[in-house]
Amino acid sequence: MTPREIIGAICPALAQNESVSVFVQMAEENTNKKRFGKLYPYAVAYRACHLYTVTAGTGANSVFGMGQVASMSEGGQSVSFATRVESDANGGLETTKYGRMLLGLLKTCPTLGVNTAGLACLHLG
Repeated sequence: MTPREIIGAICPALAQNESVSVFVQMAEENTNKKRFGKLYPYAVAYRACHLYTVTAGTGANSVFGMGQVASMSEGGQSVSFATRVESDANGGLETTKYGRMLLGLLKTCPTLGVNTAGLACLHLG
């Protein structure tokens, strides 16, 4: 699958946005192909959706820097956010569901050794 096909499945708002190519390009430029190996298209798609959500604002989880939505109500129209983390060690990826998906993907791509720049994600089987 290509990043755009994945985006179409997980974030239709971005897939239909005229700037989808720009978000994919930004994600490609900031995602290490060797680190993710065959999962690279997913990493690019998740990062592009995260960037779109953070900058364009889509859905209840789009308020960057406000933390995850902790609770919502419909009749009284109240929304509560989880505690905001000022220094996010993950570069803000925790703030959107797509960023959290990318973090989950990172966990499946363990690094080898101390100097991890450019190492491939190993998949057995």
